Amino acid sequence: MKLLNKITLLLFTSSTVLVGCNLDLDTDSDLDTPESPSAPSSVMQMPYVPTLAYDDTSVSLVWNKPSDYSDIVDYRVYMNGESLGVASENNSQFNPAKPYMDAFAEQDSAGFHHRPTYLNYKVEGLTPATDYQFSVAAVYADGHESNPSPAVSVTTAQFTHVVDVTDFGAVGDGETYNTVAIQQAIDQCSGDSTSAYGCKVVIPANPNGAVFMTGALYLKSNMTFEIEQGATLAGSIRSADYPLSEGYQLYSYRTHDTDSRRPPSLLNVLSEDHRNTSNGTQDGYDGRRGVFENIRVVGKGVLDGNGWVVSGTTQDEAGNTLPYHEPGSREKVYTLGVLAMNQMLAGYQEYAPESWTGSMADIDFQGQVNRDLYADRRSSLTTFRGVTNMYVADLTFRNPAYHGVMFLEGENIVFAYTTTQTFDINNADGVEFGNTSNFHVYANFIDSGDDCINFAAGQGEEYDQANDEINPTEDGWVFNNYTREGHGVLVAGSHTGAWIQDILAEENVAFMTDNGLRLKSTPATGGGARDIVFRDNAMKDIGTNNTHDINGVEIDNRGGQGNAFIFTLSYSAGDNVYTNANEAAYFHDITVKNVTLDNVDPSGSAKAVIQSDAYDGSINTLPYSANYHQNIVFDHVSIRNSKVTNIHRLKDSTFSNVTFENWEEGYDSPWQIEDSQNLTFEQVSPMPDSVTQ
Repeated sequence: MKLLNKITLLLFTSSTVLVGCNLDLDTDSDLDTPESPSAPSSVMQMPYVPTLAYDDTSVSLVWNKPSDYSDIVDYRVYMNGESLGVASENNSQFNPAKPYMDAFAEQDSAGFHHRPTYLNYKVEGLTPATDYQFSVAAVYADGHESNPSPAVSVTTAQFTHVVDVTDFGAVGDGETYNTVAIQQAIDQCSGDSTSAYGCKVVIPANPNGAVFMTGALYLKSNMTFEIEQGATLAGSIRSADYPLSEGYQLYSYRTHDTDSRRPPSLLNVLSEDHRNTSNGTQDGYDGRRGVFENIRVVGKGVLDGNGWVVSGTTQDEAGNTLPYHEPGSREKVYTLGVLAMNQMLAGYQEYAPESWTGSMADIDFQGQVNRDLYADRRSSLTTFRGVTNMYVADLTFRNPAYHGVMFLEGENIVFAYTTTQTFDINNADGVEFGNTSNFHVYANFIDSGDDCINFAAGQGEEYDQANDEINPTEDGWVFNNYTREGHGVLVAGSHTGAWIQDILAEENVAFMTDNGLRLKSTPATGGGARDIVFRDNAMKDIGTNNTHDINGVEIDNRGGQGNAFIFTLSYSAGDNVYTNANEAAYFHDITVKNVTLDNVDPSGSAKAVIQSDAYDGSINTLPYSANYHQNIVFDHVSIRNSKVTNIHRLKDSTFSNVTFENWEEGYDSPWQIEDSQNLTFEQVSPMPDSVTQ
């Protein structure tokens, strides 16, 4: 079976040069032999600079693996014909995920897991407004190198207007509220700018550490916003600093009976003509693309939402210290929340101003009002909506009241070299792409309180691709990341209405997440996920609750039970209100290739290692016929110490070179398959005894 997934990525190497790069993914196993007339090529393609991934003194390069990469162990980068070094060493310097990948490999003494190669390289110390030539060569296991690729020409930027927020009266003492001063700096600097390098607003550090308190801020087109290393931009804990009238609605329908308006995030890109007005309207929804352009959010500082109580710290497997959060909830927000609690209380006061006394006795913790306010009245760390060309890099993201980093209705987006520390904050996703196209996610460490890397595309009939201004989430490349503890590594859904498609995730490592590859929706949501390639990834302790002793540090998996690979239509839609899609959701053309999974103990708490359930046609209130997930391929996948599979309603799918070692007791075979059609098994160990078709 052949899956050809061609992703066209629009990338910028300078403010004036547009480059097109085609990413061809060919996973046809019959191309693995040199005798094939279309045998894989080992020729390196030219590297390129993702959207706005450069400034006056640095540039970030990425490249695609050649189609024959089986013996490649590293890549060497050349500048102006001289070697700069290999990608693995460079990632040790710049990629916050690399120490965790190294610790993961050190624990794999038997060499069971896939070893990632690095497809990115950051160059610093360059001269502004200067031309450079970069090429890349493959380094093979025996030490020899390929010929260098063709060179890409890059011209570094030169900032023409740089402002320091302290010049506008901002004070980094951790007490002064600086919303007005910082917003004035943004507005003044960006006013005449015509590119991302025509304006830079700086949140400065100082030797004693600088903490700039602020409410909601709004970035503009054609600017760079930098939080320097040693500086923190900290969210106000006062709900009034996130005015509901300046917020937005996530989707073009009312999601809750009480109110679906959201307050703004700490850092925003939101159009002024689509802000919230009164309850019951859709004024806060904006499905347009291209409203803003050319925005960079960078720096090695911290963006801290002050959303919840920080209970302490915990040491991780790389020897670093992470903030420790008690698990939150709708009920616990009133004891564990900070900004999150204050926004909930403000929501109650607004919803019932005559009866609200401010007493906890007035709160029905499980009631619908509490559910609705919890779903929409908390601020996320960032909401970037309607941006074409955006680069977010190097920052550390902490403690949101709600979600982490959200890109909505965007195009040409890069999320790189960041650190997310939000476990175990309720609903604190790492990064989300909603109805967004052409994006790179690479070299990130994501320790998340919800899905680590999530894709969404709306729900129901209003998000049918035939509708005007409705866009799928598509053309994404996710690589060289380390995901930890979140609800899923790579997650499509549950909002799948306009389709999530053409996503490549490779050379990633996952540890202690609740799920691995997680595709989830409901029949009535519609759309689904298709043309997803999940290859060359390593996963350990997925969906279990094991304890690990790593370099003398005890690491507890505090996450929930889950599946390493799940394709489900049994996910709950919650309280969302929308018109049912015209056709039921489903997933098709999904490839899992060269992936390793070790769940440590087959008697642990994980769920089925592979879970598949489509719609069986049993819900009388839905008009859909039963359906199947289709064309799912597992190729060269090694699984050990796992639960058995639970495969239902899957058809026209192939399992080749899949091996199970030491599975759950009580089962003669790890293959538990029912109500499925036309499944092919090739060189599988063990082979299934029988399949109920």
